[in-house]
Amino acid sequence: MSEFTPDQEQFITEVVNSLGRRYAGLLERLATEVHALAMVLVDKRVLTIEELETARRQLDLAFEITQARELRAMVSDLDRLGRDLGDGRDFDEGDARSA
Repeated sequence: MSEFTPDQEQFITEVVNSLGRRYAGLLERLATEVHALAMVLVDKRVLTIEELETARRQLDLAFEITQARELRAMVSDLDRLGRDLGDGRDFDEGDARSA
């Protein structure tokens, strides 16, 4: 059962949705500006397409590493929560594979 009233839940949902839209718009604008800058740098021969591709691969790898770290932190939080609740069992990789 929720500890919030329906009005409070609606307000929280509206705030979260508003923030999500605001940050999505910001990210879209930033991506557009970075793309434009990259094209100018390529056009001016400051960067090559190969250098851009290398940078993209590095960003993709950094993103994957970040996701893995976040997943590891979430598993750790689940373990801690399980111990705090006293169920006597930890969440492990076997649990993740069977899900």
